[in-house]
Amino acid sequence: MLPKPRTRAAWAAWVDDLYNLRSEVAHDQVWRDQAAGGNTSMRVLPVGDPAVPWGKRAAEPRGLSEPARRRRALADQVANALADQPTIDPWRSGGNVLVEQVLPARLGDDPAMRQPFVDAAAVVERGGPGVLRVVPGQGGVTLRVHGPSWSLVFRVSPIVNAIVVFLDSTSRYGWRVEDDTESRGLIQEAVTRVVAEAVRYGWGGDKYARPVTPVA
Repeated sequence: MLPKPRTRAAWAAWVDDLYNLRSEVAHDQVWRDQAAGGNTSMRVLPVGDPAVPWGKRAAEPRGLSEPARRRRALADQVANALADQPTIDPWRSGGNVLVEQVLPARLGDDPAMRQPFVDAAAVVERGGPGVLRVVPGQGGVTLRVHGPSWSLVFRVSPIVNAIVVFLDSTSRYGWRVEDDTESRGLIQEAVTRVVAEAVRYGWGGDKYARPVTPVA
């Protein structure tokens, strides 16, 4: 026998309240563990640009060259496309920016392509407007890092994949990093360290800036 509609509605509301309460308790524990520097089963990443209030896009630095502007804009386009692409292999069904402007490459093909993986974590640690973006979408979560002459984009959710490097010297294209046995350790370490630095801007991190509710 089914409960009456009003009873079912009350029961559903109670279940929702219980779920929300449990979620708040779980997130609070993660927040405390993460703030204490402990290992947690979940890492809280910031959404938007953590260096700018309200998630607004930061103004571009002054004095950028045309290749640098083009490279940075393309990196942001690809980050958005990867976040919105609900597939593990985005290259097969991606939009034009992925298919036409991201080409396969190996890190050993060009020494300049290795530099972003060496420097990315330190660049995020130093911070600054527009250096880091965390882009959520139906395809997962993508991180984008701008360096002085390069940009690095990779998707961390649902799995780490789709790693793309952008260089001023080839600013009209991004380079999709293929499976490279010789460079795998460097890539894995760079991704791990960048995520760890990004978490510091997330809820409970030492760089977390709690949003302020504006006064009407």
